[in-house]
Amino acid sequence: MKQFRILISISFLIISFAALSNSLSVEKVSEHLYVLSGKEYTTNIGLIALEDGLVLIDPMPGNNQFSELDREIRSIYDKPITFILNTHAHSDHTGGNEYFKKQGGKLIENAFNLDGFTHIKVKSHSAIDNIYYHEKSNTIFVGDVFDTSWHPTFYSGGIKGFNAAIDAILDLGDDQSLIIPGHGVPANKSSLLGFRKNTFEWINKIRELNQKGWDVERIMGDTQVQDILEKFNVNNKSSFLPQKAYKRFVERTITVIKREKHVKS
Repeated sequence: MKQFRILISISFLIISFAALSNSLSVEKVSEHLYVLSGKEYTTNIGLIALEDGLVLIDPMPGNNQFSELDREIRSIYDKPITFILNTHAHSDHTGGNEYFKKQGGKLIENAFNLDGFTHIKVKSHSAIDNIYYHEKSNTIFVGDVFDTSWHPTFYSGGIKGFNAAIDAILDLGDDQSLIIPGHGVPANKSSLLGFRKNTFEWINKIRELNQKGWDVERIMGDTQVQDILEKFNVNNKSSFLPQKAYKRFVERTITVIKREKHVKS
C-alpha cells in the first residue's frame, strides 16, 4: 500500500490528463512533454517538443491506431515529428516506427546526439534497453526495465543486469525526476527503489524454496510468495496476474537463479 500511495502522489506532478478517445489517452507533463497511451498495448509513448520539431518515443498505441495517434499529436503541437526513439526492440514499443518514418520521422538507433537528452544503454528486460533522460522536463524514459502495471521482467540481463540498470537510472536527473515506465503510471525514484527491493525479495524467496526442492506449483501456492507478488500490484487490480503468467514468472525466475547461482543481492 505504501508504494501505491507513492504512485498516486505522482499524479499531482502531472499538469493535466484527458481521455482523447475510446482508444487513446494523453497526459501533459510539462510545456515540452506529453505522454500518450493506447488501450490496446498500454505502451507509454513520449512526445517531446524541440524548437523545430518533435521527438516520439515508443510509438505503439495499437496496430489500428497509428493514424489516430498521428492526428492527436498534430492537435497538441503544430510541429513535424523529426526523430523516433525506442526504449527497446520489442514490437509493443516499435510497432509504429514505419508509419511515422513515412511521416518524415528519422529513427535513431545507434549514433545518438540530441541536444537536451542523455542516452544510456543497459541490459535487463532485453538485450539492449535504451534509457532516455530529457533534461528540460527532468523526465526519464526507462522502457520495460521498470513497469508499474506488471511484475519485473529481468530475464535478459538477469540479476546483475537488472541491478545495474536500476543504478544507472538512479544516477540520472535528481530526486525530483519523473520516471516514465514502459507501461503503467509515472513514478519517481522512491518508487523505483521500492520496485528493486520487492524484486530482490521475490528472487530471494524463489531461490530459497527452489533450493528446498519445491516444484513450481508448490512455490506458487506459498502465501509469502503470493504476498510478495502482490507488492507489484500497485493499482490494486482484483485480477492482477493470470495463473499462466504467474507460473511463467516463477519458472523464468528459477531459470535466471540457476544461471546466476553465485550472484548475491
